[in-house]
Amino acid sequence: MKVLNNERGLTLIEVLVAFVILTMTLVTVMDSFALGSRQNAGTSRLNTALTLAQSKIEETKHKPFNNVMNAALTDFSTESDYAQFDGFSYTLTVEPNPAGPDDLNKTVTVTVFYSDGGVDKQVALTAEITKR
Repeated sequence: MKVLNNERGLTLIEVLVAFVILTMTLVTVMDSFALGSRQNAGTSRLNTALTLAQSKIEETKHKPFNNVMNAALTDFSTESDYAQFDGFSYTLTVEPNPAGPDDLNKTVTVTVFYSDGGVDKQVALTAEITKR
């Protein structure tokens, strides 16, 4: 039987270098996960703002034409149908559209305001409504 005398393990320095390289790699990967998570949260709030704006436009379209008018800055959380949307507010701007005959058209713009990571943001949707 032959005995091998040249068996050699890893030195402490080699283990420490490997550990440092592994740690740096893991920190980089985890940082990218955190960044992705923050971007997903921002996209979620933007989608919520767009959905709320679309909902307000739909509400406006179902009102009698003569009752469609401007609305000052209003928190969604103060309205019973939107109570869970704290931190989102909106304005409704209505302008007569002179292109149509006899003022039968109005341009409605809903602007939703919200905060995303401490940065104030807004999104606006515009629609044309016609007197029926």
